[in-house]
Amino acid sequence: MKHTHVYVVPHCHWDAEWYFTCEDSHILLVENLDYLLDLLEQREDFPSYTFDGLAIVLEEYLRVRPENAGRLAALIGQRRLLVGPWYTQCDSLLIRTESLIRNLQYGIRTAERFGHSMDIGYLPDIFGQHAWLPAIFTDLGIHYCVLQRGVYTEQLKGDLNFWWQSPNGKRIATHYLYYGYGPGKFLAADDTYLNQRLLPILTSLRAMNRSTDTLLLPAGGDQVLANARFPQIVEELNALGLPWRFTLTDYEHYMRDVWADAPFSHTLEGELYACQKSRIHRTCHSTRYDIKRQNWQTEHLLLDQLEPLAAMASLMGIHYPAPLLDEMWKTLFAAHAHNGIEATNADAVNLNIRQRLVSVERSALSLLNLLKKKIARRVDQENALLVFNGDPTPQEKLVRAVLFTRQPNFALRRAGALLDSTLLSQQQMPGGQRVVVTAAGEKLEPLEDYYRSEVLFRTTLPGLCWHTLSVDEQGAAPALRPAPQPVIENGCYRVTFEQEGLTLENLRNGCRLRHPITFVECGDDGDEFDFAPLESEIPDACQRFSLIRCETGPLAARMTLATTLQLPADMASRKAGQRNLTMVVHTTLELRQGEPWLRVQHQLTNAATDHRLRVHLATPVRSPRFSFADQGYSLLRRDTHSPWLANWREQGFVEKPMPIFTLENIVLVQNDDHNFGVLTQGIKEYEVLPDEQVLALTLYRSVGLLGKDDTPWRPGRASGINNKVVETPDAQLLQPLVFDYALLLDTLPDEAAAFAAIRDYREPVMSYHVQDLNTFEERLERFTLPLPAQTMPADLSLFSLTNPRIFLSMCRPGVEAGELVIRLFNPGRRPERATLEMARPCQMLRLSLREDDPQPLAEEALIPPGDYLTLLLRFAP
Repeated sequence: MKHTHVYVVPHCHWDAEWYFTCEDSHILLVENLDYLLDLLEQREDFPSYTFDGLAIVLEEYLRVRPENAGRLAALIGQRRLLVGPWYTQCDSLLIRTESLIRNLQYGIRTAERFGHSMDIGYLPDIFGQHAWLPAIFTDLGIHYCVLQRGVYTEQLKGDLNFWWQSPNGKRIATHYLYYGYGPGKFLAADDTYLNQRLLPILTSLRAMNRSTDTLLLPAGGDQVLANARFPQIVEELNALGLPWRFTLTDYEHYMRDVWADAPFSHTLEGELYACQKSRIHRTCHSTRYDIKRQNWQTEHLLLDQLEPLAAMASLMGIHYPAPLLDEMWKTLFAAHAHNGIEATNADAVNLNIRQRLVSVERSALSLLNLLKKKIARRVDQENALLVFNGDPTPQEKLVRAVLFTRQPNFALRRAGALLDSTLLSQQQMPGGQRVVVTAAGEKLEPLEDYYRSEVLFRTTLPGLCWHTLSVDEQGAAPALRPAPQPVIENGCYRVTFEQEGLTLENLRNGCRLRHPITFVECGDDGDEFDFAPLESEIPDACQRFSLIRCETGPLAARMTLATTLQLPADMASRKAGQRNLTMVVHTTLELRQGEPWLRVQHQLTNAATDHRLRVHLATPVRSPRFSFADQGYSLLRRDTHSPWLANWREQGFVEKPMPIFTLENIVLVQNDDHNFGVLTQGIKEYEVLPDEQVLALTLYRSVGLLGKDDTPWRPGRASGINNKVVETPDAQLLQPLVFDYALLLDTLPDEAAAFAAIRDYREPVMSYHVQDLNTFEERLERFTLPLPAQTMPADLSLFSLTNPRIFLSMCRPGVEAGELVIRLFNPGRRPERATLEMARPCQMLRLSLREDDPQPLAEEALIPPGDYLTLLLRFAP
C-alpha cells in the first residue's frame, strides 16, 4: 500500500501578551521552557520542538534562569529546539519596513549566538503579509517560508507549496498552512479523533497537494505545553495500518524534503491579504490610533534623526552610549509584536505597549540632545544655530527651529548673509530664579525674562551634514500677520474659505476641488479587531467650517478653522436617534513656500463611544480602478473594487473582503489627467470610494470590547478568547487626539516624486541653538556633559547622494570605527545609478542584509527598478 507521508511538527505559538499581560506570559514562559528543556534532554524519541520562530524568548527566559544558557545552546545547536529568525514576530503592515528588517536581523543574531536560527521565514499568525518579505528573507539567507493568512483558495492552483515573489523579483519557496498552525494540536490515535477530525483533515490536505504526497501537520497552539506523548501517539498511528505514514519532525526538514522532490512552479506575487480562510482584520489598523501615532513618532526619531546623527558623530570620534540603541530597538520590537502594534489587546496590555513606545521616544530625544550638544558646544562660533541634515540628498529646504533670545527681534545669517525667514510663533518666558549659596545661606537672584520663538527659514543643505548659522539679535524676522482675505497660497496651491466651505486649487494647472475635506462619522458596533457598521445607518457628513484666523508671511501661510459635529454620545443614544453630544474639530491648514503639498492638522477631544470618524478627501480622479500605496521600496497597486464582495458569505469567507488597506506613508489615485495623494503621520487605514471620487482616511475607531461574536463583516466566533467578554474602555479613546496629514493635488508625476514627498514630509532635519537661557526644551540641556576635546568644524558633510531618484532607507554607524551602513533604494521603473560624492576617501562595499560578508563594489552602483542596495562605507581616518 502506498503511503502519504505526514510530517508532524510539535510547536507552540507564543503571544507575549494579548488578553493576558506580559507579566503572565513571562511566568508561563519560564515554566514551559523549564519543562521543555527537561523533556528534550531526557527523551531522544522527541526529536525537536519549534518555539514560534522567536528569539526574544531566549533573553527573557535567561533573565530568570541564567544558569540554563548552556542547556539552551546545546539543544539549539543540535537543531532540537528551533528559534528565530524573528526577535519578535511583528505585524508587518503597521511598521516601517526598516523596523521589519531590523527585527529579523536582531532575531537571527540572537538565535545564532546560541547555535542556530531557523531557516524558515515563519509567519503563522500575523494579519497580512508584507510584499517585500520574500526579498528580505532571501537576502538574510533564509531559504523557506511557512505562513498562514492572506491567500485566496483559488490562488493555490492545487498546491499548498508555491513560490512567493517580491516586487523586485526575489522569491522564496513557501508553504501555506491552510488549516492554520493547530490542526494537530490534539493529536491522538483513538477512533473518534481519527474519524471525526484527523482523517478528514488529511484527506482534504492530500487533495490540495497535487504535486506531492508529503503533507505538513503542525501540532501546536497558543502557549501550549509540549505534549510528551507525541512520540507514542505517532507510533500508535503508524501501527494502525492507515494509508498515512507519520513522522515527528520540524518545519526545516519538511521544506527541504518536499522541495527537493516536487516540481512546484506556481508563483504568488506581492502582499497577501486575502480573508477567505483566515481573518485579516483590516480595520484594526485604525484601532487605538494613539498607539499608531506614537509608533510613527518613535520610528521617525530613531530612523530619520537619531541614527543618521549618530553616524555623523561616530565619524568625528564623539563618544556616546551606543549600546543603548540596541536596547531601544529591542524595546521597540516588543511593542511591534503580533497583536501588540495592532492594539487588539486588553487595556493593561495596550498601556504597556504605548509605554514602551514612549520610553524609546524619551531615550531617542535624550540621545539626540546629547549628540547635538557635544557637536554644537565645540563649534567655535558665538550665537550659533546648528542645522543637521539626516538625509544624504542635498537640497534647498525650509527648516523649522526653536530659538531662545533675550529680545523679541532676531534674524538668521549664514556667513553674514541674511536668510529668508518667517516667525511662526513667540512666547515671553519667565526667567525664574538662580540659587546662590553664601555664608549667610541660600540667596535667590531673579533672572531676566526671555523669548521662545518658532521660526521657519530657508537654507541650502548638503547631504548628511551639519552647518552653522548665527542668530543676530539686532535683526527682525518677519512674523505671520493677519491676512486681508480668508485665502492662503504658496505658489503651488491656493486655499480659499467662503460660505462655510473650502476650495483647494492647484495654481499651476487650475485644478480646483470644492469641499476637499469632509468629516464622516458613524456608529461602530464592533470590537478591537473589526469595524462593524449599524444596519441601515446613514453616516453623518459635515463639510462646514468656521474661520478662526488666517495668517500669512513670507515663507508660510496658515488658516485655522473649526467644525462642530453633533454626535450620539453612545450606542444607546445612536440607536434612539439622539445626537446629544457636541464635538469641535479644530483644523489648521498650512502652506509653505516651495512645498508641493497642503499640510493639514486636526485636533479634537473625543467624548463619544462606539463610533468611527473618517475624513473624506475629494479627488479629481474619476472612477479610479486602483489605488497606489507605498510598502517598502515601491508603490503597490490595489483594486478599488473588491472582486470578492459578491456572495462573500456563500463563498465561505470568514471576513468581508472590503477594499480597505494600510499605507506606510503615502496613498494616491491617478488617471491620465490628474493625480491626488495623501501623506500621513501615523494614520494607517484608507479606502478609495471610486464612485464618489473620494479617498477616505480613517482617523480613529472608538470601541469598548476586545472580541465580539458574529458581527456584520465578520460572522462566527469572536477572534481570540471566546468564553469571556473582555471590556476595553481605554479603546474608546476618550482623550485629546491630533491627526497630521498632507494633500498633494497634481504634483505626483511618478514614483520618485512620491518618495521625495515622503522623505521631505518626514523632516530628517534637526537644529540646536547654542544658548543658556532655557535648559528644559531639550531633555539633557540642564546637565553638564563631558564634551569632546577637539573643536568641531562649523560645517561638515560626509557624503551626498546626487541622483534625486535614489532614496535613503537608513543610515547608521557600522560595527567598526570609521564605518557606516546605509541602505538605498530605487522606487522607479528603470535602473538608476546610486552616485555618492564623498567628502573624504571612502571604500564602498556591498552587503547582504546579514551584513557579514562585504563585497567590493564599483564606484557607481546600479540599482535595478524597484530594488534596494545595502552598502558598507569605510572612511579613511
